[in-house]
Amino acid sequence: MKTTRYFDEFAAQKHPGIQPQWIEYTILNFVKREIQDNGRIAHWANIEAADGRVLRVITLSDGETVHNAFFDRNFYKRQQRGEEPV
Repeated sequence: MKTTRYFDEFAAQKHPGIQPQWIEYTILNFVKREIQDNGRIAHWANIEAADGRVLRVITLSDGETVHNAFFDRNFYKRQQRGEEPV
């Protein structure tokens, strides 16, 4: 898995419980994908092994270099209200 320096030095330390296989799963099996204004790509997926929580993975514009990864409570809440795909 390719990562940015930001991910290696900050994001991975801030969210140590996120497993690399969950990040890879999210990139390949997203329920939603969105290109941000800065060209980075956001991917969201429910991680069953994490009690169905929603993982948001931000990649660079290449779609594979991971810049950030975190559990997105707001997306999960919108899913529960039927406002986001499951």
